[in-house]
Amino acid sequence: MAEEGESEEEKEKELEELEEELKKELIVPIPIAITPPEHTKLLDRLNVMDEKVEFVAGELAQKQGEKIGLALGILYGAIVGILVFVMFLI
Repeated sequence: MAEEGESEEEKEKELEELEEELKKELIVPIPIAITPPEHTKLLDRLNVMDEKVEFVAGELAQKQGEKIGLALGILYGAIVGILVFVMFLI
């Protein structure tokens, strides 16, 4: 039994040595341009700016729609008014 215990301990040591060698071989330096906190802050700022741009674009489109609607309303009102005036003349 003493031999089995020693052989198990030796196997464990060999496995640990192999794992350390694998770790050394697998370590590859990765260049990091932006750290994660900076990246998340940047994404948050971009989201806020995007929301502002979408809001302003929506407001501008709504104002332009109101102007077009006003012009069309005046035009249709004038046409209907002229038709009603002509009907009363006849």
